[in-house]
Amino acid sequence: MDISFLVKKAKERDTAAFSELYSIFSADMYRFALYMLNSKEDAEDAVQETVITAFKQLSNLRDDTLFKSWLFKILSNQCKSQLKKKQKNPELLPEEDYVFLIEDENVSYSFNSIELIEALKSLTPPDAQIVLLSIIGGFKREEISKIYNISPSTIRSKQKRALEKLRRVLEVSL
Repeated sequence: MDISFLVKKAKERDTAAFSELYSIFSADMYRFALYMLNSKEDAEDAVQETVITAFKQLSNLRDDTLFKSWLFKILSNQCKSQLKKKQKNPELLPEEDYVFLIEDENVSYSFNSIELIEALKSLTPPDAQIVLLSIIGGFKREEISKIYNISPSTIRSKQKRALEKLRRVLEVSL
């Protein structure tokens, strides 16, 4: 189904349309929140708060085609807010506080979880988030740039450096 059509219906307070939007994006939202927050409960809370906020503020979305990036921007801000409440700066988390949980049976990896976790931990949190959004979330650079308010060229540079570092780390572990 066309996302823009569903967004338009949801803006009219059609809860069935909003529920369908949620079902389309919920797994990616949870996965992203889980990676950022390293806690199932916190990830569930972040997704829930994001959905509530999105439903309340949906009328503020100007371009219906940007729903996904708008939704993930809300989620990213919600995760950052939760981290700050725990006195953790999401930009400067120490390595031991930024462990990625890989527990989703719906995603298959070509590397075992330990290798992937170690490779992702080698990245700074913002770079890891960009990689996760692009690879797991399927976001384009332009969408990620809107989420983080960074130019697409900066996203491209960060993503290229991060993926190169991941490749080197994973090659060593093979």
